[in-house]
Amino acid sequence: MIKLVNLSFSYLNSDNTPVSETPLISRVNLEIAEGEFVLVSGPTGSGKSTFLKTLNGLAPNFTGGVVEGEIWINGQEFTGLPPHDFAHLVGYVNQQPEGYFVADTVLDELVYGAEQLGLSVEEINKNLTSMVEILDLQALLHRELSTLSSGQQQRVAIGSALIAGQKILLLDEPTSALDRVGAREVLATLKRLT
Repeated sequence: MIKLVNLSFSYLNSDNTPVSETPLISRVNLEIAEGEFVLVSGPTGSGKSTFLKTLNGLAPNFTGGVVEGEIWINGQEFTGLPPHDFAHLVGYVNQQPEGYFVADTVLDELVYGAEQLGLSVEEINKNLTSMVEILDLQALLHRELSTLSSGQQQRVAIGSALIAGQKILLLDEPTSALDRVGAREVLATLKRLT
């Protein structure tokens, strides 16, 4: 499903020289099979978020910098391509998803990405029904996002990242801002998705 070949990433100064002599991500070789659940861990500032962003095109396309090596997803090379080329395969949830919501209600947020990818109304409704059930969002569909707990917001963000049938879900510190109950809720959600 994901294959990385000598993947490296460096941020650049304004004169296009590397910020550091050593790339932030250096020659990663990795294969992740369908259905695998992988944890990327390391200290703050070690490049975990940047690494995830290389897997969906945000880095370097929105962060700046330079990527080297190869990124293969589902048998197709995506190295250096913009995020919209990844969007049908890769869903991404940022560390603080509430800051990235584009709609006011749960329902509108869930369907937004699928609408942007051009899915038909029939496909969206089918995927919505499935996602709402898997993520246990039935009682929240017509609620304002601002009224939800952090754990509920995280579930909505996961749903909107997967509503168009994406095969890969990248989560950047999905439990870091949650209390114990919220963290358990999100981890239970992820278990239902596998």
